[in-house]
Amino acid sequence: MIFDFKKFCSIAAGVFPDSTYTFNEAMCVFRRFFAAYEEHTRRPHPPIKASQIARIIEDMPLIDVGEDRPFIYVSASDYPAIIDMYFTTEYKNCDYNINHFFSGKVRKMKYFEARRDGLL
Repeated sequence: MIFDFKKFCSIAAGVFPDSTYTFNEAMCVFRRFFAAYEEHTRRPHPPIKASQIARIIEDMPLIDVGEDRPFIYVSASDYPAIIDMYFTTEYKNCDYNINHFFSGKVRKMKYFEARRDGLL
């Protein structure tokens, strides 16, 4: 991986919020995403702000489905399949940044597609 993951982990350790994920679980999700990003784009993921790292870690364990159950829990071990679904989707004018993945309904849609396809 070209991305400086060691430096990223150091920054993340300094802003790690209260989470149901351990630090190692969260870093595994980030590592998988950044590796897939590099495979897809052929370049390292751009740096993200410490505040964005903290927000993403807070968001990781839950997806807001907005129906009868307002949230569903997502295991860190579910993320490889969800991330793979994300990078096989063609988005117009998308840089495939992790902030896009964790925005709006993107992650929710990829979660349900992975379940539909028997990957979760």
